[in-house]
Amino acid sequence: MLAQVAADKFALRRLGRTAQGLIVLVWSLVVLDVEWSPAKVWLLPSMVLTGALIFGAVMVVGAAFQFWTQDGAEVVNAFTYGGNTLLGYPPSIFAQDLVRGVVYGVPLAFVNWVPALYVLDREPPAGLPGWAAFCAPLVAGVCWLPAGLAWRVGLRSYRSTGS
Repeated sequence: MLAQVAADKFALRRLGRTAQGLIVLVWSLVVLDVEWSPAKVWLLPSMVLTGALIFGAVMVVGAAFQFWTQDGAEVVNAFTYGGNTLLGYPPSIFAQDLVRGVVYGVPLAFVNWVPALYVLDREPPAGLPGWAAFCAPLVAGVCWLPAGLAWRVGLRSYRSTGS
């Protein structure tokens, strides 16, 4: 059921964003002067994969939220598309409360920002230790626990018009 819902609005044109992101990533890896270590090399593909998992979990929670609301799409969009827009800028330009929110609340900072700071040898935000960049897979797993639970509970309580 989840796969069917996720693939409902699939369009090939959306692969352009993925291609654009990969092109920018490759270009920046060539242009930036990064002192590579095995940890940084491992972190790069891990960042891409766990970023997709974290955003996927946020999307599933948003989809599950729709089971209990009449029209909660705008609330969900604030976290999904709003989070996507927010991560288009370095979160450090925003207020510290917002930064703490995307680090400790809805951990969108682990999608790319926290791991990228480690790769670029910069200080992590909001009091995080340097090794927190390697916690992105753990954060993704923790995000999927409530997402999976919310989806299952929502699916069990769902009543269609024919119910």
